[in-house]
Amino acid sequence: MSYPTRLARGVAALAAVAATSLLATALAGPAAASSDESAGAANSVDRYSAAAAPKVTVAVPGIALRGATSAGYKDEHGNVIQSSLTVVPLSGCTPVSGRDNPHYSSPDVSGHGWWDKGSCTANLADVYNCLYEYYTDGYWYRKACSPTVRVYPGGGSANRSTARHTCANTAYASWRNHVDVNVVNQSDTAEQPYNQADVACQVF
Repeated sequence: MSYPTRLARGVAALAAVAATSLLATALAGPAAASSDESAGAANSVDRYSAAAAPKVTVAVPGIALRGATSAGYKDEHGNVIQSSLTVVPLSGCTPVSGRDNPHYSSPDVSGHGWWDKGSCTANLADVYNCLYEYYTDGYWYRKACSPTVRVYPGGGSANRSTARHTCANTAYASWRNHVDVNVVNQSDTAEQPYNQADVACQVF
């Protein structure tokens, strides 16, 4: 057989092998990605999703840091209480606004309010007190108020108001007990002073 003939047959054989390989590849479909490539793609998606998702901060009961500035007060529905609870107008007589530290009294957080005459001369006053719980957004949320009671000065179990709320758990939170005293038939100052304490009680 002549050399040109052998060369032509060799080229034809190589072409046949190449065609068969291409056909097998086509029938098998695209190659599966390696485990490293798959993991890399998944991580890329995760990183993108985490970066794109906004962070939502939810305020929860907590401990008020000593000396930290309060953001203010909110009522039971989360509305800001506009009037100050600590302003002392310079008019009228000034009663003694008695209150104790908010405290745990199973299964509740509790606080009391009472009064004494101070510079006032009347014998009766309307007294009530409210409990406020500190949240991590810097606000104090009102959780409970006592009924208003008309009582004699001096305190004691028969002459005081009581505010309480059942605890959801016994983790610590900061609480304030504000008291308001309105002397009967006599003008008095409008302050609502408070005592503050950390109590093993959270209310949501």
